[in-house]
Amino acid sequence: MSPTSIDLTIGLLGTQVPMESQNLRWKNGHTTVLPMVCSDTNVNVCEAIDIPIIKFMAEFPISLSTSKNVLHLNEEALGRADIVDVVGSALGSNMPVVIRGVPHDMVDGELSAEYLDEHFAISPYRPVCIHDVMMRSIDHVHPTTSGTIKSFFESMDDPTKIQSILDLPLAQAAIPKSLRNIDHGLVHGWNQTTHSVPIVSKVHPENFTVKAWGMLHHAGFLTYPHHDAEGTLTWVRMEAGAKFWVIFRPKDRREDRSHIQNIATRLVNFTEHKAWLKQHCDAELITLLAGDMLIQPPCTMHAVYTPIASFATGGHFYHYACMHLTELARYIDVEVADSTTNQVLEHALETLRRMVIAIPYLSPQISLFKRPLLSLCIMATRARQYRAKGSSTRSVRDTETAQPSIDISDVILEYFGSSVWVPGSHILYQGNQFIPGDLVDREDLRRVLTKSLQL
Repeated sequence: MSPTSIDLTIGLLGTQVPMESQNLRWKNGHTTVLPMVCSDTNVNVCEAIDIPIIKFMAEFPISLSTSKNVLHLNEEALGRADIVDVVGSALGSNMPVVIRGVPHDMVDGELSAEYLDEHFAISPYRPVCIHDVMMRSIDHVHPTTSGTIKSFFESMDDPTKIQSILDLPLAQAAIPKSLRNIDHGLVHGWNQTTHSVPIVSKVHPENFTVKAWGMLHHAGFLTYPHHDAEGTLTWVRMEAGAKFWVIFRPKDRREDRSHIQNIATRLVNFTEHKAWLKQHCDAELITLLAGDMLIQPPCTMHAVYTPIASFATGGHFYHYACMHLTELARYIDVEVADSTTNQVLEHALETLRRMVIAIPYLSPQISLFKRPLLSLCIMATRARQYRAKGSSTRSVRDTETAQPSIDISDVILEYFGSSVWVPGSHILYQGNQFIPGDLVDREDLRRVLTKSLQL
């Protein structure tokens, strides 16, 4: 079956999904199956939660090139000299970026274990953690089982199972070359600070292992509404198959943090809050086919339906223009991370502090904005206040980066008017929480930092 076909049910009924599976027509014109996994009493366990969410997703309009909320580009845009700035500016303004026609490793025939082995060196005998829809319906806290890539593909043609592998470490996967410098956490935070602050302490491996991964899904798998952990940006490239990616956003009250948090928490309990969400939440449907790439800002609530067997590569990163969105996501996760994210990560603090340490030495080509810069400094100086619910104490452990990042942050916070009487958070919480605010005068900021820190 070609993923470009309008009817994405062809070849699935009776093979990968039950013959009795119902169909659904989406606003993008595609027809898909609705998930069906039956219990011992012949009850579809997807009926109560999964199907209502999918039908809700299908109500939203398709995201077009004319969208004011999503930036759409084609592969030719990757050749632009200013592509990193164009994409970074959109992301900092809370706009996801879609790039069509990105080079990828095409599947010749059906998605298979042999394809993964040949193109990505993923062994069929590789042990993996498999998310299972039946197990999720019984206990959403423990939805996984152990298996191998081979066993996952064998169960793909079992109509009684719907499964996914959400985190395949894939260190060799890479964002397109023209965008490789968009990862400010790695390019500036890590690459350019180890001379002034050598690495002495043990560094959590997630600072690097989350940079590239793969995702593998059976047909009919729904990823529930969530935002990505630790306020990361996310890039995803479809290698094979298709995904219907719905981006949610508040209709109004973007200056109200409690309202933004309410949307996040109510989306993860959609069936109990459907009427409220329809009143306060808007969304767009982004259709991702093989060769399509999505770059998503932090704190973006999203849900994903995978209608056919699919494989995608991707990774997480940080960006100076998006730190206000990173801060907002981490602020929300302090109280509700156990329900609003789909993964527990504990690497953020060390990368964020090194991004602060890099500020006095940043190239003048890097634009800095008031709200993101305030956010970054507040996260560096109030680390324990941003410890996500359910995370371990080691996620906020002080290392050799603690004091240097605090020293620099204190100067920057004072530069923006923060004081004993006016805390930085008071300044940050004013106005639209999704916009970056005023451009910072880099020369003036550098002068203040040089004088105060005697650089």
